[in-house]
Amino acid sequence: MVFFLKCHLTKGAKVKMSHVINNNFSFDYQNSLNQETIESVTAITGCDQHLQFASSMIQQVDISESVRVNLQDKIQEIQQRLKDTNLYLAVIGEFSSGKSTFINALLKDNLLKTSVLVATASATRLQHGKSLRVKVSFSGNKPGTLRTKPDAKLIKIPWFPQVNGISIRQFVHVVTSDEEVSKDVQALTIEHPASFLANGTVIIDTPGTNAVQLRHGAITQKIVEQEADAAIIIIPASQGLSKTLIDFLSGAIHPFLHRCIFIVTKMDEICQEEQQEVIEVIKIKLQAELGISQATILAAVPQVIIDELQEEKIPEKLLHWKDKFQELEIALQERLYKERTISIAESIIRLLTLLLEQLEYHLQIQWSQYEIRQKAIEQEIIPDLEAFTSEQQVILYKKIEEATSKTIKKCDDCIEKHEGKILEKVRNAIFNAEDLSELNNVVEIKSESILKDNQSSLEKTLQKKFEGLEVAAQNAGNYFDNKFAEVYRKLKKLAGSLEAKANFEGDDLQKNTSQVFSSTQSLLTEMNDQDNRYAGRGVAIGFVLGNIIFPGFGGMVVGSLVGLITSAFFTPSLDERKQDLWEKLRPSIQSYFETVKNETQQAIQKQARCLTAGLDLRLENYINQYQEIVNQILIEQKTELARLNQLQISTQDYLSEIEQRQRALSDQQKRLAQVTV
Repeated sequence: MVFFLKCHLTKGAKVKMSHVINNNFSFDYQNSLNQETIESVTAITGCDQHLQFASSMIQQVDISESVRVNLQDKIQEIQQRLKDTNLYLAVIGEFSSGKSTFINALLKDNLLKTSVLVATASATRLQHGKSLRVKVSFSGNKPGTLRTKPDAKLIKIPWFPQVNGISIRQFVHVVTSDEEVSKDVQALTIEHPASFLANGTVIIDTPGTNAVQLRHGAITQKIVEQEADAAIIIIPASQGLSKTLIDFLSGAIHPFLHRCIFIVTKMDEICQEEQQEVIEVIKIKLQAELGISQATILAAVPQVIIDELQEEKIPEKLLHWKDKFQELEIALQERLYKERTISIAESIIRLLTLLLEQLEYHLQIQWSQYEIRQKAIEQEIIPDLEAFTSEQQVILYKKIEEATSKTIKKCDDCIEKHEGKILEKVRNAIFNAEDLSELNNVVEIKSESILKDNQSSLEKTLQKKFEGLEVAAQNAGNYFDNKFAEVYRKLKKLAGSLEAKANFEGDDLQKNTSQVFSSTQSLLTEMNDQDNRYAGRGVAIGFVLGNIIFPGFGGMVVGSLVGLITSAFFTPSLDERKQDLWEKLRPSIQSYFETVKNETQQAIQKQARCLTAGLDLRLENYINQYQEIVNQILIEQKTELARLNQLQISTQDYLSEIEQRQRALSDQQKRLAQVTV
């Protein structure tokens, strides 16, 4: 019988291979197929190109050394897998499903212990060897690897009392089923001279998929995804296709089910009339639950093979299952033989896909880090220190303007309040005068005395208001100091290598801020010396108020009012004189306070201009002192932004290339899944 394989290959290449299978079904894989298999798998998968791309990429991208080493290890694993022409056959099933019995039947050796209890969580690998040997790696308190000698008679492990002078077969039973020992088994490989293994097939006995520990299922899933080329799914006839097994098969291993063979074991537990119906029900469930339309389903009673090995009598009604198991072996070997190259190719493609996924994952993380770094720089950067100070200048001006308006309003309210009090006192003095002489005294002495007493009180009140303006200006200056300090700290943090170059010290900002403030105070003093009418810190405010704001009251109105009282032509009654005097005096007092108000406003505006000039000098000093440092930082930041941008571009190019390769591998995987041999 001659079988031909035609596959869609990378970049249009095609592979055609033929193998002859004789009636005795004996093959010499190792001698005839090794090199051909490697060449075929390489051509089908385009493996070399993908690995070259991955190797080149991880040397160029900005990833941590640990990630780089891990990815290089993955590449080496794929290269080693490509050279390894063994076909890895996973045996999957729920615990107590008959997996161990089936494997023992294939080995023609009652090697693996059968038990209804959950055994080791690690996988057991069985490969061909001239004699029975075991290699087991332990974790836990006594980690290490033990290798038995060929056909070892007695095995001892000092730290395991259960392993004390036992045979190699007993040792296999202990490490796979004894809970105290098996819990620390990390990996187990058994060499066995079984003919089934002689053609380069490695059986992987996986943990039960429905064990209580979720780790068992995870290990089986990992083996199917990253190691197995094909799989046998064990289904006990008495249980059928259980819900837990369907759930497991419909998960992450579902894409690989087309390379699976379903073995229905324990058929002897079903009456003969119902056996075919059981197979049909399983076939229907596979179609309905898992979408497998052409499943390979083989029935078996592996126990008859074991019974024969142990020279136990086999019931006559079960003898035909012995022949059927031999037919099952031939069918199984034939299927594995025909699909060997495709199965290995699909495994390589899966490994390549996982490698590309890891590359993509790390690149996306790196790209995100570049983006975060860029945003951090863009948020902290001062595009232009002069522009920054101009922006701050507008804010400070606004603060001074607001403080000026508030001060003017407060002073106006204060003056109006005092005006009201003066008007009331003068009016009372006028209308309470009992005779002409007392009325004359009100005009010549008392009114001016009332006004002068009020002036002293008003001066003190206005001085406090003026001081409030300067406090607001100082607060505005402090606001800028703090704002610049905040930006400066960010600049310093972002400066990186410029820090030493710029001679940054821990107290630089505090020291320089103090110098700037001192310079500002010097300017204010200088301006005050040039214009003695206005002072910078309220020291000369009394002078300002007394000599500039307040006009002389007596010389303005008193003389004319006295003439009104003593005029010979003026002969009205005393009350009429009082009323007339009040009507003449009130506008004069109001005019007086209006003058005070105007002069006060002008003084406030002038003082505000003086303080604004001081703030301008503060900002200018900042520019002078920090511009060079900031310029250096800006250059560094722009360089870093350009570097990050270029890294993002190259990273995105790599991500695009990975995406294209993933699509190509996915398409090839789909084509291979549809190939029938």
